[in-house]
Amino acid sequence: MATNTYIPKTFKNSAVIVKPQGFLDGNNVNMLITPTDINNFERKKIKSLELVCSSVVSLNLNAVRFLNDVFENLYKKNIESFIISPNKNVESVFLKLKEKFFNIIESTEVANVFCQDNNDTFNKNIYLYSDNVENKNMILYYLIKRGYTPIVLNSKEELQTKKSSNPNDLFIEKSIISKISNRVMSFTKDNMIFFYLDGFLDAEFTTSFDIEYFRRSLIIGFKVFVFDATYVKGINIHAIRYLSKLAVESAEYGALLCVIALDTKEINKNILMDMEDSGYMFFKDIDGFNESEEVKEAVLSVTETMKKNRKSLTKDTINLLPYFINATIESIELMTGVKAKKDKPGIKALEFNHKENNYIASSVGFYGDLDGMLVLIFSENLTKSVSKILLGEEAKTKEEFVDIVGEFANIIVGNVKANISKQDKMIDLTLPKIFDDIDSLFALVKEKKGVEVRFDFEGEEFYFFLTR
Repeated sequence: MATNTYIPKTFKNSAVIVKPQGFLDGNNVNMLITPTDINNFERKKIKSLELVCSSVVSLNLNAVRFLNDVFENLYKKNIESFIISPNKNVESVFLKLKEKFFNIIESTEVANVFCQDNNDTFNKNIYLYSDNVENKNMILYYLIKRGYTPIVLNSKEELQTKKSSNPNDLFIEKSIISKISNRVMSFTKDNMIFFYLDGFLDAEFTTSFDIEYFRRSLIIGFKVFVFDATYVKGINIHAIRYLSKLAVESAEYGALLCVIALDTKEINKNILMDMEDSGYMFFKDIDGFNESEEVKEAVLSVTETMKKNRKSLTKDTINLLPYFINATIESIELMTGVKAKKDKPGIKALEFNHKENNYIASSVGFYGDLDGMLVLIFSENLTKSVSKILLGEEAKTKEEFVDIVGEFANIIVGNVKANISKQDKMIDLTLPKIFDDIDSLFALVKEKKGVEVRFDFEGEEFYFFLTR
């Protein structure tokens, strides 16, 4: 590649595609994406950049560092960057970076579901496998947010079997998600919400942290929030004040805020004391956190009635109720192959005889143009039917049932969001809170009125409850 050669860009809807060739180094990489290009991307309202590396033979670390700086600039402008189809050598150099502002996608076909505008004509099954659980969850979350419903595979043997029997479907097995947007990343694990922090925390942190998501998570019953600060390089008073604000709001719900692996050497001791006084617990590492009795007690505790948050369903929410219900039922019918029979909806407090059967439930908060809480309640046998799709076999243990409901709730709410967006209403969703103890769910929604709908799937019950 000549040093002064400009690389043409291809624009496809909200994505821009760049296809370099040969060897990339510090002498030629600066022509791939120029400051003029970046201004043009903003003007065209580009959402994603695809750097297709199928014709790149190799590159050096200087080139990767330069590109990562460009990607960071784009990341701050809410433009996601993707490395597409790199060979093993190219990928290995990209992975040497500790802080990555890009995602790696294994092929141009897989890139269609990650980078391009969601295409309603996409009719292939999407299978997902990753031996890295965190990466698998990030990919799953990413695709669900884009309106897709991937089928999760849990072993390499299962992956090979599905490939043999379904050669025309789409398989994701080598992609790596590092960044979804410049929002602080969050995931649920063992009914706790983990926030992943990095870099220097300053006033910008207050804009990258989704406060409404945090508040909704409190409302739907999460009791433990974990801030993983492994990659935090420093923190100033602006971020401290904001974190203290979160602690004040959490105290109203009896929630516990924990910070893991924060390097405190360069942080003023008075600042740390202020954070502890506001309610934060600090842990040297994840092992210390896992062994904490206070954390264990908080996870086991249930949310008490929150009378101040009792609100009536709005007219807009009622008008969009069919879209909530249809997206939910379509997902279950798709995963089970069983058609639903629906009882007449009623506006009332949640009530059913949960002592006669085993149930697992999930609550999901939503906010934006609409706000409220969606509760999904599965019979154990219905969960087993879903597990055959997501696990490839019937769930047997309590832990498997909880995981299945969590993953399936993610898929359902992704479909709900996609359906609602088609009505020109934008909502954001919290991650699901799972209840394997239905009594604790009733403690959360006690005295809340909402729309309850009972469904029957060949004798197996499912309850839908929409409230605020």
